[in-house]
Amino acid sequence: MSCPQQQEECKEGAPEWVVTFGDMMTLLLCFFVLLLSFSTMETERFKIIAGYIREAFGVQLDRHYTEIPSGDTVVTVEFNPPSTSNTVIYEQMVDLLKSLKLEQMANAEMESDGVRLRLDGELVFKPASAVLTDQSKLFLDYVAETIIDANASARIEGHTDNSPIHSSLYPSNWELSGARASAVVRYLESRGVPGSYLEAVAFGDTRPVTENYTEEGRRKNRRVEVLIQPPT
Repeated sequence: MSCPQQQEECKEGAPEWVVTFGDMMTLLLCFFVLLLSFSTMETERFKIIAGYIREAFGVQLDRHYTEIPSGDTVVTVEFNPPSTSNTVIYEQMVDLLKSLKLEQMANAEMESDGVRLRLDGELVFKPASAVLTDQSKLFLDYVAETIIDANASARIEGHTDNSPIHSSLYPSNWELSGARASAVVRYLESRGVPGSYLEAVAFGDTRPVTENYTEEGRRKNRRVEVLIQPPT
């Protein structure tokens, strides 16, 4: 006759393995929370999550975050679109060139600080001189009105090709380009533009717009540029 099997006593409370399992799950939770916080690299968000973890382990904080604090630094991006004055002046100059049929000898370009007029030397001056042509005076009359109406300033730049010049009046291209820029300034001033709003700059042959190897290239490099700058 076999002996009756004794039943194994069940201990009160949860099995011991539950404690180990709970610790493992807590560690896994902390691990993935930390991975999530480090993936964004947001310091403030990490502080908040770390605070919740400390509270879960019984470490009380003096304060609770209810939302992510806003930053103290404001990031600004500067964007300077062409001003209304630049646009108006540009359109006026384009219309003027069309009405005077000067598109082949001059052009207008809108830049960040103003409107640039590029005038062929043959349009503005007689050959190898700083004497204004009648055609250029007619054009500059309108330019002067535009400058006055816009209360703008103007910088006049004289440019030449790289062909040497040797004369009693102009020993080099520096003198010729300077004389041409000054001639335009004087004419604009005579038409009512305040002299304090005008500036003459000589560049000689140092800033060509194209090569000087051909006659056509040299013709384009002999020029006067007028940069009209409305007040900012």
